[in-house]
Amino acid sequence: MDSFCFSPFDFVYKTLNPPFLLQILFIQILIRVLFRLSFVAMSSNRKSTSEKPKGVEADSSPGLIKPIGPPYVSSSHSIGDPHSKQAKGEASVNSGLTKLSGKTAVSSGVFIGVPKSKNPNGTIIHSTKTGVSSGVRGKAAVSSGVKGKAIVSAEVMAFKDVKYGPHDGELRFRLIHFWEARNVVTKVLIGLEMLLIDQEETVIQGFIPAGRIDTYLPHMRAGGIYRLNSFFGSNNKTLYRVAEPSFTITFSSTSVLSDLEDSSVCFPEDHFRFHGYEEYDAACDLRGNLYDYVGHIKLVNGQVLSDSLVLDDAEIASSRRVLIHVQTHDGPVMKLYLWDKAASDFSEKFKASGGTGRVILVTTLNPKRLGVALALSSMTPSRVFLDTDVQATRDYLTW
Repeated sequence: MDSFCFSPFDFVYKTLNPPFLLQILFIQILIRVLFRLSFVAMSSNRKSTSEKPKGVEADSSPGLIKPIGPPYVSSSHSIGDPHSKQAKGEASVNSGLTKLSGKTAVSSGVFIGVPKSKNPNGTIIHSTKTGVSSGVRGKAAVSSGVKGKAIVSAEVMAFKDVKYGPHDGELRFRLIHFWEARNVVTKVLIGLEMLLIDQEETVIQGFIPAGRIDTYLPHMRAGGIYRLNSFFGSNNKTLYRVAEPSFTITFSSTSVLSDLEDSSVCFPEDHFRFHGYEEYDAACDLRGNLYDYVGHIKLVNGQVLSDSLVLDDAEIASSRRVLIHVQTHDGPVMKLYLWDKAASDFSEKFKASGGTGRVILVTTLNPKRLGVALALSSMTPSRVFLDTDVQATRDYLTW
C-alpha cells in the first residue's frame, strides 16, 4: 500500500525533474502547431469558396427589358395652353452622326446614351436584311434597356397596323416636327411629342417620355428619315389631337431609333389638314382636333400690308403675340393669334420676305369664340409658313 501513496515530496520531485518538464513543453508546442495549421487550413478554404473564376462577370446579363404596362402619358400637355410661354425654341438638332460604310440593306449602329459601353471592333451592331429597303446605314440611338444586345431588323409595319400594346416590329417614317410637352399648371416637362409620316402618307403622333429624351433628341432632326425597332402603342389623347389615328407611337425601354438611308421608298415631306371658316366655326371651343389654315394676310397688328410695313420687335416680345387678320378666298375675315414661338417665327419670316409676305399657312390651330367673332389661336406645336415656303402656300399664291 505504501508504494501507491503519492507524497508532496514526490510531486515536487517529479515536477522539477528535467525530463518531465521537457515532455510538458513538447506537448504544449505540438498543440499550438496543430491549432495554427488547422486555422490556416480553414482560412484558405473560406477564401477559395468566395472567389469566382476569371472571365465570369459579377452579375449575369439581365437580357431585354420589356415594359410591363403602358408607359405613362399625361394628357395635360402645354399644347392645351396657348398662353404658356415655351422655355426653349424647337429648332432642329443636327445629329452630327458619321456615316459608316456598309453593304446594301445593312444597318449598323452604336449604343448612344449608354455610359461606359465600348466595342473594341468599332461599335458595330449585328444586323440583318428586311427585304424592303435598298439600304440602311448609320448609327442608332438606343435605350439602356437593350445594352449589349444586337439590333436585328424585324417585320416592317405601317402606321395603320399599330394597335394598343407592345410591338416588336419595325416602323419607317419621316420625322415632320417635334416639340416639348409640359404640364399646363406646373410647367414640368412631360416628354417630347412628334409628328410622323410613313410611306403610305399616314400621319401619326409620336411620344418620348421625359426620362428618355436625352437618349434620342441629340440624334433627331426635323425632316429626317428613321427606322424604329420595338415600341409601345398608346391610346391617343382626346384633347388637342394633331393626328387622326387612335394610337400614339411611344418609345419604350427597348426602343431603337436609327437613320434610314439609301432607301428606295419615298416618304412625303409634310402633310396638312386644312379647315375653312365653316369647319372651324362648327369645332369652336371643343378642344378636339387641331387643324391647319391657309389664306391671305389682310392686317398685321392692325396695320395694312405694304412694302414699308415694319413690325415692332419690342411690342411682339412684350406681348408675346402677333394678331393677323386673314381671309380664305372670298370667305369671312378671321382673327389669327400667333403666340410665343409662332409669333417670333412669323416675325422673322415676314422680315426675311422684305415685308412682301401675302399668304400664310399655320398648323394645329385652336378655334375660339371671342365675343361673337371666331378667332384662331396657335398652339405649342404650331408651325408658320409664308408664300413660297411649302407647296401648299405656292399653290395658294396662284389663286
